[in-house]
Amino acid sequence: MISLVVVCFNEADKLQKCLESTEDFSDELVVIDLGSSDASIEVAKKFGAKVFHHKFVFFVELVRDYAIAKTSGDWVLVLDPDEEIGKNLKEKLKELVKKQKFTAVNIPRKNIFFGKWIAHTNWWPDRHIRFFQKGKVRWSEKIHSYPKVEGEILNLEAKEDLAIAHFGYQSINEFILRQNRYSGVEAKNLYDQGIRFSWPKFFWKPTREFLVRFLRHRGFLDGFYGLSLTILMMIYQMIVLVKIWELEQE
Repeated sequence: MISLVVVCFNEADKLQKCLESTEDFSDELVVIDLGSSDASIEVAKKFGAKVFHHKFVFFVELVRDYAIAKTSGDWVLVLDPDEEIGKNLKEKLKELVKKQKFTAVNIPRKNIFFGKWIAHTNWWPDRHIRFFQKGKVRWSEKIHSYPKVEGEILNLEAKEDLAIAHFGYQSINEFILRQNRYSGVEAKNLYDQGIRFSWPKFFWKPTREFLVRFLRHRGFLDGFYGLSLTILMMIYQMIVLVKIWELEQE
């Protein structure tokens, strides 16, 4: 039995497309709602979902394990509302369930930002553990963290038809608003780990971001999108450090 679990907050339109893409895949659908005021719950119920309510959290890793605990399948597929899966990926995952060789599958993500697939700039293949045997995977409560897995992991081939389509950001405004939230969480995590502001870090972190994204991962091949996203991520690194400095002053 395969369970699909989605955590959502005011993303009814995206949730609709997400669930449409998975309609013929899972045996059970579990949706964790974080207090939506739009039609997200109605959309979930239209697809026969078991809906559970949870207080709002700023990032999904805080409720990953809670969400998975609500499923009853032997295998679990985790998706976000802004993600979709295609026919070939669904067939591949069902094939892997029959073979029972792996505990978890590291699936590539096709990140589509501002309407364009970002095929470089360190956003491809962007693999994530999203399909696994229940009870074998545990998430920490750190933002953008990878889970701990018991058993063997399959790194799925970096093929477009085997990737999760991730419609991450529709506009620059959405990107900036979300990164502002993420930077605050990351700064607090780093501060709690003993990381402090320093001028060398302030100049090195954004420089490293440029070297990694634009040069090493050939962001220039994504054209203006690659350059813009690289600059935005350089600014993100600077903001994280400034927020760490702000925490020090407090």
